[in-house]
Amino acid sequence: MKQKTKKLLQLSFSLGFLVTTALVATSCNQPKTVTPKPTNPMQPENGSGTTTPGTGETTQPGNGSGTTTSDNSEAKNQLKALIDKENDNLGLYADYSAIKSALVTAYTAAKEVDNKADATVQELTDAKSKLDTAINKANADKTAFNSENADLVTAYMALKNKLSSKETDLAKIDDSFTSIKNHLNDLYVQALSVIDKTLQSEPKPNKGDIEKLTSDITSVITNIDEEKANVTEYSKFKLFKIEGANFKGEFENASNPATTQSLVAYSQDFNYQDNNKWKFAKRTIINAVDNSKDITNVGWIYNLDTKADQSENETANYEIKFKYYGGSKAVLYFPYKLVKNEADKTKISLKYKLNNDDAASIDVSDAKVDSISIAKVDLSNLNFGDNTISFSTENGKMSPMFGNIYISINEQSLNQVRDDIFGNVKTSENPNNIIVDFAKGYGLANKSFSFSNGTQIKKFEGKMKDMGNPNTYYLLGYLGKGVTNGNNQKDNVRYYTFYVNAPKDGIYEISGIYNSGAMGQDQRGLSFWKDEYNSTEPGKFAKFDTPKSGEWNTSVDIFDKRNMVANSSSTLHLTEGLNKIIVSGKEINKEAPNLGNVTFTFKETTPTPSSSTDSVSATTR
Repeated sequence: MKQKTKKLLQLSFSLGFLVTTALVATSCNQPKTVTPKPTNPMQPENGSGTTTPGTGETTQPGNGSGTTTSDNSEAKNQLKALIDKENDNLGLYADYSAIKSALVTAYTAAKEVDNKADATVQELTDAKSKLDTAINKANADKTAFNSENADLVTAYMALKNKLSSKETDLAKIDDSFTSIKNHLNDLYVQALSVIDKTLQSEPKPNKGDIEKLTSDITSVITNIDEEKANVTEYSKFKLFKIEGANFKGEFENASNPATTQSLVAYSQDFNYQDNNKWKFAKRTIINAVDNSKDITNVGWIYNLDTKADQSENETANYEIKFKYYGGSKAVLYFPYKLVKNEADKTKISLKYKLNNDDAASIDVSDAKVDSISIAKVDLSNLNFGDNTISFSTENGKMSPMFGNIYISINEQSLNQVRDDIFGNVKTSENPNNIIVDFAKGYGLANKSFSFSNGTQIKKFEGKMKDMGNPNTYYLLGYLGKGVTNGNNQKDNVRYYTFYVNAPKDGIYEISGIYNSGAMGQDQRGLSFWKDEYNSTEPGKFAKFDTPKSGEWNTSVDIFDKRNMVANSSSTLHLTEGLNKIIVSGKEINKEAPNLGNVTFTFKETTPTPSSSTDSVSATTR
């Protein structure tokens, strides 16, 4: 019994111990509340952070990103992730300044919250929500703008795409074509200005202007070969021949000369009748009338008088249109003279108008009846591409006669223009020779006399000294002698005035081609004078005999110093520039032979220079 009781007591004790142990263990595992230690705002922040005992939580130092806790870390990370995409998002609106500006403002506000040291979860959440809203609004606004302005956006983007090839395009144009390169660069500068202002600039960009700018850039690049060829041509000069289709308005005088009228400009007053006054005239070549335009381009505008009682819109004028890619400036030239002598030079008027600029006067007050001058007009404000120049005269005044128009990039081609106007031919093979081609060069007959015996230029087929094969020559005919029953004054003698553009001052030997069937007492000859008819000054006259060359219809010959008349000269002293030369018969009352091209060959310089007949004198005023 005692033994059994003892065992029961031991069992009861053991169970009590186990229960007590279990209760203690359970009590040890219950959660407990920890009160965080408040941050001391006066405590310096060293960036190392502190850990609250028993929690494992770290309070971050104040580094501009706010306080991260288990409650706001997710909100802060979400806002930060959105802010990190700022550059990408703003890049979507580079062409929409107003939309981009609003979005930049939203990002700035969001970053202020993100940088706040004690931002709450609510502040972070609100900042992200507002930024999300701004981003979505920007996208919606862009979509709406594109929809409402589809054509403008298309034009704008095409220009922006064109701008991307700027450097490549400019690199294709070498420095010898600076006018083209500068123009293209200017267009790209304009394009960049449009793109920099964006689609939402004030005022709103104009679709038409943008499309034109894109088209202009494309045109320059597409037509680059044509533009380069144009610049190369104008670097020498471009010739604009007198053409009937270029006369505009109502003219007081509308007649043209008969095709049998070979030379159409004279060194005396041309007293044609009022009912038959010429508007313009072109040289014709006898025996080649139908082909004259292929042989010569000499032509003259005789007047620009407007028909009486016409409105301003019908003012008589002469107009040329041309494409030009040589920059904003150029030089214009043309030959001019008076039809009839006018003592009062204020009554002479010639104006020009370039594109939409105001009309400007050309100073032609030095115009004469017996001389040809060359006008020089400095052009500015030329368009890249299409241009128009028109010529007119003031009411109650008279214009000079003027001829073909030449335009060059600069004055360096002046001598080439002179040579072309006066038919002077120069070659590198014979640099000392100047050949005067009478068919091609401007010149003046002294009198028209009549169609049948006035000085003329004719086509001639013949052999040199009746030997070899025949060649084509263009000869001055009906030179020398005077009007039947007239006196021997120069006004009554047939002579011809032409010009030699000498490259340097010096003595020039004269030679040339002639045609004559006369011999014995009827043998013909030639006289050449500088500046004035029948001059006797040393260096200003030369005379030659011209023996029979063969039959009138079949042969030509050459005259040179071997044919010089005794006690005369075979040379003239020419000065650098234009020299006025007159040719006629050896004697006043004798005819000259038919005269072909004449050659002036430089022989030597002279110690005493004399004034030249250089007359590039008319300028704008």
